[in-house]
Parts: sequence; structure tokens; C-alpha cells
Amino acid sequence: MSPLVALAIFILVIVVTALLFSGWVMVAIVSVVLRGLGSLFAPIGGGGNVRRTMVGAPPPHTVRCQTRGCFAINPVSARFCRRCGRGLPAAHQVQVRRAAVW
Repeated sequence: MSPLVALAIFILVIVVTALLFSGWVMVAIVSVVLRGLGSLFAPIGGGGNVRRTMVGAPPPHTVRCQTRGCFAINPVSARFCRRCGRGLPAAHQVQVRRAAVW
């Protein structure tokens, strides 16, 4: 392969990489601008960022955090809430009998 062909391939790779990177940067800038405009014209009170709360009992083998404003669902084995970090009510201990298998 002649040095001229190798140089042409190298320049072609650099140009393609530059085009892809500049396209990615433009998409990132446009998305930031659109998010900013969306937050400027969003309804007062958050609109789409409102947390949804579940109504009713949590799924089995889970415990709901009793902290005001949290109410996250955690596994029964958890000692602390995954969302707020507060201590959860002590889970009842279950006696387990293990049998030796030979």
C-alpha cells in the first residue's frame, strides 16, 4: 500500500469521526436547550415530575416505610429504607428447621 493511499484512509477516518462527534454534540446541545425551554414553560407545581403513590397494600414479602413523604416499598429482610435511609420496623423472625440431607 502506498503512503498516499494510507494517508487518504487516515484522513477519511478522521473526517468521519469528526462528523459523528459533531453530530453527537449538536444532538446533546439541542436536547439541553429543549429541556430548558420545557422547564420554563412547564405548569407551576412540576407537572410531569409528580411522584405517583401506590394505593393499597404493598406486594407480599415487602414492608412499606412509615416515614412521612417516603412510603417506599422495601423487602422484608431490609433493616433500612432504600429511599430515605430511615430504620424500618423490625421484621418478625421466622423459625426455620433445617434437616440434614445425606
